[in-house]
Amino acid sequence: MKRTFAALRFTEDENLAGRVYWYLTEFSLSLGERVLAPVGSHDRLQAARVEKVLICEEKDAPYDLALLKRVAAKYGARKLTLDGAEMLEFGGVRYDEKRYTPFGKLLLVKQCPKERTELSAYGVTKTLFLSADDPALYGEIAHTTGGVLLVGEEGEKAFRRLYALLRGAETELDGETKGLLSEKLR
Repeated sequence: MKRTFAALRFTEDENLAGRVYWYLTEFSLSLGERVLAPVGSHDRLQAARVEKVLICEEKDAPYDLALLKRVAAKYGARKLTLDGAEMLEFGGVRYDEKRYTPFGKLLLVKQCPKERTELSAYGVTKTLFLSADDPALYGEIAHTTGGVLLVGEEGEKAFRRLYALLRGAETELDGETKGLLSEKLR
């Protein structure tokens, strides 16, 4: 079976910048493109640049398949369209000096798509319409397994509040909810 491999250079990490590391990828990549990939035993996402792309049979892999990690995502938020509704997926966005949000955790849409069942293809397990000022919204996000779809202006407000939380801003959310949200969004 043919697989796609990418050689990545982690240009923002001085400890890794001098070396190239092989990863498996599920999507097409181009030379010079920026991606996010897990690094080290803690698997924290870090930005990297694609140095080489190799498509070959598993037996010709550039490195032992059992030891390869997967590219997590292309760098930065991306737009998706589903049933005519445009969604923003807020992953791959830097929220502090060393951390990026993973893909598939939060999607924001102005109007909810008619066919919400198709959202499961994007990892969405819950659609929330609560007010951004309602602490219950953040509890729902924190306790939801999988991705969350935030809808409309309230969704935009909630998104801004969540990223302020990740950057260390104080909010009136209780400690448990703050902790769960931080873990979910990292």
